[in-house]
Amino acid sequence: MAHKQKKVYVIDDDEIFHFIIKKMFGLQGWDVTISSFLCAEEAIAALEEDPVASNLPTLIILDMNMQRMNGWEFIEAYKVLKTKTGREVPIIMCSSSTNISDLEKVKEIPELREYITKPLDKQKMKLIATYL
Repeated sequence: MAHKQKKVYVIDDDEIFHFIIKKMFGLQGWDVTISSFLCAEEAIAALEEDPVASNLPTLIILDMNMQRMNGWEFIEAYKVLKTKTGREVPIIMCSSSTNISDLEKVKEIPELREYITKPLDKQKMKLIATYL
C-alpha cells in the first residue's frame, strides 16, 4: 500500500519565509507537499473548498502577525471549520514575537501544538517533523 502524501499549509505574509521553509523542508528530504498562503483568508478558503478529512493538510504552520486576518483570528475561524471536517489538524505558530502574553495565550489554545520563534533552524525543523 502506498503511503499517503503529507501536506503542509504554510500561512505567512512574508514571501522570504515561504522560500526559506520550502528550502529547509527540501534539505530534510521529507516527502511533503507545501501549500503557501500569503494571507490567512486564502488558507481558510482552501480549507472550506475541500473540507473532506482526507484532503486536509497534515500540519499547518501559521504566522501570528499578518495583515487583515492575524494568526489568532485564523485559529478562531479554523475552530468553526474543524467541527465540519471531523478532523483536527495540528497547528504550529511560527512567529518572530517573543512577547510573554503571546506565549501564555498559546498555552490556552488546544489547537496550537507548538510555538516556534523565527528564524528556523535544524532543531526547530526536528520539532516540526514530529507532527508530520
